[in-house]
Amino acid sequence: MIVMPTTYSPMTVARSFKVVDTFELSGRILLAIYDRQTPRAAIIEADIETFNGVPRHRVLAALDLQRKPYLDNDILTVERCWEEASVFQVEGICVNPSERDKGLATRLYEALILRCGVTLISDFEQYDGGKTLWQKIARESEYISVFILDTEQNAFWPYDGSKVIYDGGCIPEERIWSVSPDTKCRGVVLVAEEKQRAYRLMEPGAPYRV
Repeated sequence: MIVMPTTYSPMTVARSFKVVDTFELSGRILLAIYDRQTPRAAIIEADIETFNGVPRHRVLAALDLQRKPYLDNDILTVERCWEEASVFQVEGICVNPSERDKGLATRLYEALILRCGVTLISDFEQYDGGKTLWQKIARESEYISVFILDTEQNAFWPYDGSKVIYDGGCIPEERIWSVSPDTKCRGVVLVAEEKQRAYRLMEPGAPYRV
């Protein structure tokens, strides 16, 4: 499970991260930052505070990623639609309790997908918080499309050669999520990518249509 850092030093931010988005929330300027090498991402306050005499940026949300050319035995990069994308699996996301229900997790996903050309894949194990986040993104995001991929069949829902956008409720829950000790949906993941690109890939005759 992800352990969220409470602060980052200005030196760490400058050395390891790229600022990919800047926005205002509740009178504060916030930065979405991305470390492609680790890989990881976070939302921090732009202003620097002093903690025990040391200047630091406060961390509001943090996301741990894993570079994924493979998902178990399935090679995602074989899918032609991902040949030019950076594919990462979400290992965990954490939002400071005082900052929850403000859309920070969604904002961080959107920043990575829209500004960094990233395709995000859900973890194989989903807790209630992760499930709720993916449903919220599928239902509300103006910029991201979510698809259901069965890595064991190497096919997208509805598993007939087509690719249907998940809207947070159009696919039966029992076909996506399984609750321990049930593992029948263990190989099912959610895929988030930029909406306009997703529509282009779904057009008849598109060179990278799945």
